[in-house]
Amino acid sequence: MADTALDLLLERLRGLIDYCETILNLPIEDEIPFLYENLEFLRTFLKDSKKKCYEHGKMKDLVTRIIDLGFEVTDEICWAIDCKSDIICYSRDFNDVIKEIESILKVVKEISNKNSYGTGVPQAELHTDGSSSRASAPNLEEETVVGFEDQANMITEELVGGSKQLAVISIHGMGGSGKTTLATKLYNDPYIVYHFYIRGWTYVSQEYRKRDLLLGILSSIVRLEEIYTMTDEELGGKLYRHLKGKRYFIVMDDLWHIKAWNYLKIFFPNECNGSRIILTSRQKEVALQAKPDGPIHFLRFLTKDESWDLLQQKVFLNETCPPDLVEIGKEIAKKCQGLPLAIVVVAGLLAKTDKTQNWWNQVAERVGSFLVSDPKQCLDTLALSYNYLPHHLKPCFLYFGAFPEDYEIPVHKLISLWIAEGFIHQFGQRRLEDVAGEYLIDLIDRSLVLVAKKGSIGRIKACRVHDLLHDLCLRKAEEENFLEKIYGYEQLAFFSSSDPIANKQHRLSIHSRFFNHLPSKLQHIRSCLCYAGPRSLSVHNTKFIYAAFKLLRVLDLSSILILVVTEAIKGLVDLRYLAIQIDRKIFLDPVFELWNLETLIVSTSKWKNSQFSFDIPDTVWKMLKLRHIHMPGTITLPNNDLYPIVLDNLQTLPLVSPSENFENVLAITPKLKKLGFCGPLISELEGYLTFPNLNFSNHLETLKLFNTTFKYDLPPVDIFHGVKFPPNLKQLTLENTWLGWKEMSILGMLSNLEVLKLRRDACIGPEWETRDGEFQKLKVLQLKYLSFTEWNTSSFHFPSLQHLVLHGCHKLEEIPSSLTDIPTLEIIELSRCSGSVVNSARQIQKSSRA
Repeated sequence: MADTALDLLLERLRGLIDYCETILNLPIEDEIPFLYENLEFLRTFLKDSKKKCYEHGKMKDLVTRIIDLGFEVTDEICWAIDCKSDIICYSRDFNDVIKEIESILKVVKEISNKNSYGTGVPQAELHTDGSSSRASAPNLEEETVVGFEDQANMITEELVGGSKQLAVISIHGMGGSGKTTLATKLYNDPYIVYHFYIRGWTYVSQEYRKRDLLLGILSSIVRLEEIYTMTDEELGGKLYRHLKGKRYFIVMDDLWHIKAWNYLKIFFPNECNGSRIILTSRQKEVALQAKPDGPIHFLRFLTKDESWDLLQQKVFLNETCPPDLVEIGKEIAKKCQGLPLAIVVVAGLLAKTDKTQNWWNQVAERVGSFLVSDPKQCLDTLALSYNYLPHHLKPCFLYFGAFPEDYEIPVHKLISLWIAEGFIHQFGQRRLEDVAGEYLIDLIDRSLVLVAKKGSIGRIKACRVHDLLHDLCLRKAEEENFLEKIYGYEQLAFFSSSDPIANKQHRLSIHSRFFNHLPSKLQHIRSCLCYAGPRSLSVHNTKFIYAAFKLLRVLDLSSILILVVTEAIKGLVDLRYLAIQIDRKIFLDPVFELWNLETLIVSTSKWKNSQFSFDIPDTVWKMLKLRHIHMPGTITLPNNDLYPIVLDNLQTLPLVSPSENFENVLAITPKLKKLGFCGPLISELEGYLTFPNLNFSNHLETLKLFNTTFKYDLPPVDIFHGVKFPPNLKQLTLENTWLGWKEMSILGMLSNLEVLKLRRDACIGPEWETRDGEFQKLKVLQLKYLSFTEWNTSSFHFPSLQHLVLHGCHKLEEIPSSLTDIPTLEIIELSRCSGSVVNSARQIQKSSRA
């Protein structure tokens, strides 16, 4: 990981130089830019494909020494800046450091001249703009089930036929045998979807939390933010009431302990209506205990022919295998010993590299054999795909080891962490987030990462890795001193010691409840991610964090309740990523003096967001690197006249209270992509919307408008009063805006609008009538708590619609039958609507099937 460390170091040095010159107006020693130039040369030198001599033992030691020296220098600069003096004073002579680095570089060049050889391993091409050779959408086609057709048919019969009593169906097999793939195939089968009124899914894993199990099922059934504020008892009651009286289908995936099933089963009512539950487990005893009255479905290993069929499908998709690769391909499939996960992962490697006999022969030699009865030995086969990952993807993949097993990782969080860690590099004018998104797609295409959740228009919202690949991440991370997972105080005490091995570790992922008892000597740690466990953990102040971690880049405390943020946190001058959880409004001003901060995530699980409001201090305008702010409730931004500096990196702002100077704020944040307004947006006297002109915000794609003006028995707002929307707007949410339905025609003409969400009194009036030429690109339409009774439309008005959501529209009489003729329509989602609306939806469904 030398390249990654050098990238991080160079980015850190560049940021320090810019901050001293731009913000502090302080001189910086000439040796620092000189150090930057030397390190930049070394980075270019190592990237040169003709000089891949890094595996030379002495070269490794020399490069490591240079990196260590570089971090010592940047640490010194950070400490000096933190002194807040008018002159930056250092405690050491950097001339000695420069001379030592020059001496080391001389030896590096000598070694390179003697060892100019390459590895000969084909890699996926990375273009100069940062995109991979396959930068298309990820391979999210229907789950491929090979060899289990008979099992799938048997389980389908059990799901839709047989007794009307609530029945449990157990699927058993070793890790990677295809249990989740088969369950997913059944879960998404159109016949199954049609048969059951409600479907829900939850991952269990070894270290499960009861609350997460309930939230997993409920979040896949209902789309209500309020469930995240409920107690465990309230969640259980909510689940029971929501399932009662309805035919439901629930999947509990990866069950390790019967206790998890015993806890959840009390919330599954037996209404004798044919409801079903599928459990998947690699523990045979657990599968039998959960279903003591009948046989379980055991997933055998694939035959040689089935293995080859699966490998072909995953490598070539809809194409056929070239004749010269058939025999060697069958040999590769055979050596995977019938384990679907191993086949799929190896297929991901073959699909992303050159399809030549020479390379496939190399793969066949390295796959080797393993004992299928011991999952750990399977790691050697899975490791093949890791070993031949392009260099830029290796740290991104290893980072999955920092998260708990079976953890669904929000994509926006993962990408922000990758960027903060220095894994993502700038290519031309492309956003780092776009480059990172393509890295994630690449890992998905290689079958190393699974898509856990998709958004309403198919975008990836969350991802995870298979348990065996999670184990692989941890093993490789330990081998390469990339990451250490901490489960006990003794482990953490070791990393605070003076042991040379401990001091090489820069990332900790803490999975225990002793975080507020950290040792005081962890100055070498650059990243700390904490997952406190099933019970909430509170930290009364953050002073001890500064004492333990002086030079953190990443601090994720989203699983810990922070009660007080002290001034001491300002000492974390190198912090790029900060995530904390609160249960009440607290003083956050010190956070906005962290000049290196890129992502700030403040969350709450106890109260509704509306109970929070924050006044952001003036120092926010000095945060040149700030990219994303995620906070509960609303924020009020300060006047920016004191700091006329453009925040060119800022892309996400939460709900902002509009103010008179907000157009000035927009002027200095030209790259905003997501923005929300919450406040008095409607003028009571004139009756029109009042928010800033947004038509010059060329990058803005997501906009939310939440009006808080009180209106009662007043006519709807009839005009947008000169409102100009951003030209590239893709997603728009309106709530309590009291528009007349005819105003929707203005929104209908937005040329790039893909998602429209109209919530609680967004529009007022009895009838919505659409017109020709409107909503041509709209894919998702969500209507919630609206009081209209009639909807007149045509399929020509929504030609691209894929997903329609109706919730709480009690007065609506029916869904227009013309929607049947929309070829793209896939889902109509209903809740809390009249029986006539449900009947019209079923009629549309039947007509579409005909």
